[in-house]
Amino acid sequence: MQGKRHNLYKLRYVQVPGIVLAAILFIIVAIFSVINNNINTQLKEWKALVDEGSYLVTLKQKEVVELADQLVLASTDEFIASEARTQYGYLAPGEIRFVVTNPEVLWGKEGAPADMRLRP
Repeated sequence: MQGKRHNLYKLRYVQVPGIVLAAILFIIVAIFSVINNNINTQLKEWKALVDEGSYLVTLKQKEVVELADQLVLASTDEFIASEARTQYGYLAPGEIRFVVTNPEVLWGKEGAPADMRLRP
């Protein structure tokens, strides 16, 4: 009985040449390298999408803040009067409109001072 069991035990082992084992290991490593490369590429694409989305959210948040500021400003009487004067040409009672048709007369050939040029 003991001899028979010993023979069965020896039948389980199969000798594999080293080159075959190395080839199998190389194939496994190559497959996992390709899979890893594909996963990394996919992760980079997703990260780029997330970054773009974050950038767009930041832009929209800034736009919301600017619009909220404009809303607060637009609710003041001074803003309404200023817009009526500049965009629609309204005058308050007693005001006189002056239109300068030749500004070079005011400042000469050099033009307006630098701080005046920046004003709209």
